[in-house]
Amino acid sequence: MHENLRRGQLYLKTLPAQGSMNNVNGPSRSIAVLAIILFALSGLISGFAVGGFLHSRLGQSGTSGAGTTSEGQATKPPASHTSQPTALEYPSVDSYSTIERANGTTYTLTAHAISKQNNVNLSGITCKLWLVQRIPATKILEFQNSTLEDVNSIQSLITGSVDGRQFKEVNGLNFDSSTPQTHFCNANGQITWKYQVATSVDSGEYDLVVLTDWNGVRYSWSWRDIDIK
Repeated sequence: MHENLRRGQLYLKTLPAQGSMNNVNGPSRSIAVLAIILFALSGLISGFAVGGFLHSRLGQSGTSGAGTTSEGQATKPPASHTSQPTALEYPSVDSYSTIERANGTTYTLTAHAISKQNNVNLSGITCKLWLVQRIPATKILEFQNSTLEDVNSIQSLITGSVDGRQFKEVNGLNFDSSTPQTHFCNANGQITWKYQVATSVDSGEYDLVVLTDWNGVRYSWSWRDIDIK
């Protein structure tokens, strides 16, 4: 404690020896004033520099990868377009074989779902191909609405009727893994199946039935005669 006081006293004693502002001569006073002004200006400039740096950091956009994207301006991928189900025409069967053999030969059938409205994305339409006994000429194959209103149910064996007579699906087509029996058509409505006729199928007259079902809301079907040898 005493040592600290002594040092303080020593400081107080030696302070006057450094002189006071009142005792400084003219040139020295000018130099001192100029030094104070320069010191103040340097502080002001430093303040502006620090302030500008902080402002730049706060306003800087976030970086991602090699580019820079401002917050709130990042682009989002466009939402996928899903058309509302519209009325369907009878599906068009574009190509198929009128004579087919149960001998391991692979056959291809292509068809189209057709909307009665133009410029519609048809990729949401479920399509199915199956085999039935020959439908009598001029007769109409019919189905219960409850069967077609449940899109999941059409993956099972479907039974239709003609004038009250049942026409059951013949489980006789072996489909290629790339073209399942039930799958979606593309945006243009096109659908393709590759299949073989099972050796268990008897020779005779049959029909290939193509069904287009749009979410169980709109549906349509058509058939083509074939002979199995």
